Amino acid sequence: MSQPSMFRWQGQHNDKRSARTFQHTDWTALLKEAQILNGGRSCIFDGPYHAGGRHIVRRLEFIDGGELWLVRIPIVPASSTSDQSEILKWWTAERQFTMESEIATMKYYAECTDIPVPTIFGYRTSIDGNTVKLPYMLMQCIRGNMLFDLGGPGILNNEQKSGIRKSIASIQVCRNSYQYFRLAYYECYQCQMATAKINKLGSLVLGPNGTVDIGPLPAPFGFEGPFSSAVDYFFSWASHAEFGNMDFLRDRHEDNDGLRSLKQAVISFPSRLKSAMESRNPVGCENGYPIVHRDFLLHNILFDDAYNVVGVIDWEFAHSAPLEVFAALTNMYSLFDSKTLHAVTDTDEEGRQYIEDIMNEEKDTREGRKLSQTFGSILGDIGLCMTFFEEGRAVSFGDLLDRYESESITHCFDPIQCNGK
Repeated sequence: MSQPSMFRWQGQHNDKRSARTFQHTDWTALLKEAQILNGGRSCIFDGPYHAGGRHIVRRLEFIDGGELWLVRIPIVPASSTSDQSEILKWWTAERQFTMESEIATMKYYAECTDIPVPTIFGYRTSIDGNTVKLPYMLMQCIRGNMLFDLGGPGILNNEQKSGIRKSIASIQVCRNSYQYFRLAYYECYQCQMATAKINKLGSLVLGPNGTVDIGPLPAPFGFEGPFSSAVDYFFSWASHAEFGNMDFLRDRHEDNDGLRSLKQAVISFPSRLKSAMESRNPVGCENGYPIVHRDFLLHNILFDDAYNVVGVIDWEFAHSAPLEVFAALTNMYSLFDSKTLHAVTDTDEEGRQYIEDIMNEEKDTREGRKLSQTFGSILGDIGLCMTFFEEGRAVSFGDLLDRYESESITHCFDPIQCNGK
């Protein structure tokens, strides 16, 4: 597989916050930490830092061989000062949990699948006693670029689009038989996200001595779990989720009947969701739960110069979910129709072709229920609306739940188990 001749990272979010983060970091201490982790080999920084929406990253090069590592550091808030006590207040237990869960998820995928995630070499997730002054993770620097840094999707010809689409499909699906892992069922060869399942609904967390275990779901679920059934997943979210745009609910200046109805749909969504799940329980026989990448879009996929996928990055907030929710949240070739409250394929035929690519990848799998059969399900639509709620996007949630309650839904995710065979 070819590799890019150079990095083309743009750092689209370089601003005062990222500059303040750079200034607060003790980069000399970080070089020392990397040197210790890599057997005393000397290293230097390769170029300036680059900023994303939530982190800055910087490349490190080891002098005797050119090996590249990457350090990633969370961006401090705009209101913070250089006072370490202010940083300590900002770095909450919730932020630390999110970082540790991401590390655990990346370790799991790197060790147990062929999905190209960066290998983790070292990390500090606390600030107390941290010579670098901010939490950090040191990882493999994948030699790739985002598609947007290579010129964007608009420069691709049909053959290149097809190749990318099939590569992304292969990341979601696998081809071989199951083996048992301590946490989950997974496949040894080209194990992909839909089948790299864990046996409970929760987040992957770091255990003793850097091991990986299953822990609670993230903040929108109140850090509850792990759970064994899908109904508990939805109940937990309904009990703890908060709408992400409270200004919309408070602003009454331009209220009319339509807006008031929409606001009521937002306010009542969690309680109505809980009632809907009680009336039509989604729990069925399911052979494990896939892990959802919560931002599985092109800006978190790295390509070489031939547009081969060489990396999948940014696993923050990942957690396992029912297969329908996984399918809806990780299908980048679909759109959500706010009028019908239903996920539909892209209008340019790529969405339909993507489903065909998924079906081709599934031909040799032993899955009782295939990923391609779950796209467009109503539980997937509910999963999307849960995300919209967290982000502060108001839609007619009640209409969707009316549709859910009116449908006769029977779930049997593993026909062999459900038939008692």
